[in-house]
Amino acid sequence: MNHYLDNPIWTALNSGLVPYVFQRGNAVFIDRKMGFFAGLIRYDAEQLDQLYAVMDPGMRVILFTPGFLELDAKWKVRNDNALLQMVFDKPSIQLTLNSSIRPLGAAEVPEMLALTHLAKPGPFLENTIDFGGYFGYFVEGKLVSMAGTRLAAGPYTEVSAVCTHPDFVGRGLSNLVLPHVLNYIQQRQQIPYLQLYPDNLPAYRLYRKLGFVERASLRVYALEK
Repeated sequence: MNHYLDNPIWTALNSGLVPYVFQRGNAVFIDRKMGFFAGLIRYDAEQLDQLYAVMDPGMRVILFTPGFLELDAKWKVRNDNALLQMVFDKPSIQLTLNSSIRPLGAAEVPEMLALTHLAKPGPFLENTIDFGGYFGYFVEGKLVSMAGTRLAAGPYTEVSAVCTHPDFVGRGLSNLVLPHVLNYIQQRQQIPYLQLYPDNLPAYRLYRKLGFVERASLRVYALEK
């Protein structure tokens, strides 16, 4: 694998997220209050056995892999799904920043936890906000749409936690929030990228409209010891 995003978790945990990781054997892990990510330099049987050996009973990990894993019966597989990886291909585009969008901080974490619990964009924990770059849209003082950043892999930073309250879906709120996240990433001289399930067509259409292009197909695994 020659590209930063071929193995994005491994790259991120060995570059942009080094202050938030810990290592056991050949595996690196994100702070467990931020997420469940683990990275390996390869995803073969030997490396997976070593990962299993250093995990605590009941411990969960999320892996982004270049293809299918051959997993034996000792693993509990909680997720095994295709991922489409996309990269923002319009660095010179003039982003429209809506003045009603607000940056989100520690004070908004309870609302962010409540929103992600409803909208289910992926795991969001008490310290996930430490990845940075979160912005939200409020209606009558209530957070109803948000997005932020996650895996900073070399010169790339991931867009993540894109979600809207079920009562407000279809109003184009993510289209208002996302330019703020893209601007945040670009102001740091980084390139935005993201991953989504290929069958999430509304999200795919939105990302294409914003200027993302397909880069690669990966898989996501959630595994438990």
